[in-house]
Amino acid sequence: MKKSKFKPRKAGEILVTDKKLGRERAAGQAWQGENLIEIDPRQSHKDYMDTLIHESLHIFFPDWSEYKVKTTAKKITAVLWDENYRKVNL
Repeated sequence: MKKSKFKPRKAGEILVTDKKLGRERAAGQAWQGENLIEIDPRQSHKDYMDTLIHESLHIFFPDWSEYKVKTTAKKITAVLWDENYRKVNL
């Protein structure tokens, strides 16, 4: 499992890790109590961004319905993608 360089330091921060989630049949998972997001890296860059936003919304707004999380993530992804935000491996 590849971990991002971001390490949680305070209660509000989130650790994002790449993990193949084929068995779970999911593009991503959010673990609210642990402030952990796991994302399957075998996605396009745009889908990866959408999954990251989607799972972040689950952590920040645990009472939101899946429909609200999904539609909000799609809208945010579209705005960021149209503004040329991309994942870059440095």
